[in-house]
Amino acid sequence: MDVSWLEILVVGVVANIVTDIYEYALERVLGKNRDWHYVGRWVAYLGRGVFRHDDIQDTPAVRRELILGWAFHYLVAIIFAEIYLQILAAVLEQPASLWNGLGFGVVTVLAPWLILIPGLGGGFFGSNTPRPGLLRLASLSVHAVFGIGLYLGTVAYAAI
Repeated sequence: MDVSWLEILVVGVVANIVTDIYEYALERVLGKNRDWHYVGRWVAYLGRGVFRHDDIQDTPAVRRELILGWAFHYLVAIIFAEIYLQILAAVLEQPASLWNGLGFGVVTVLAPWLILIPGLGGGFFGSNTPRPGLLRLASLSVHAVFGIGLYLGTVAYAAI
């Protein structure tokens, strides 16, 4: 079973939109904003050879970092969608389901825990953040919702 670029794009974007809606609701409850400009700053400094910051807030801002952060956010979702769809097609040889989407989404939480958050200065698994337990739980729930969004993206693509 081949996976088309259109399917990858639709599944990734739908999954990210579902995730963004959930994160927006979570922000309202927790009172914390998503800091996509810090992610954009981190990405910009990757191009300068800087992978880890002691505290990304202390790193000088770069032009258009918010746009870069949002673009990176969607690019990663599309890449994760491709990995998910390719695993289903080539390895598992099974269709998307709520359960395999949820399982894959939960696994993707390792990316921020082991790469992004340490790169921003938050330590592995957010250990250097003010509330690491809350950060871990929130991240896990967001990535679980992303996994559900992957499944919903396959449903949306099938309807096209």
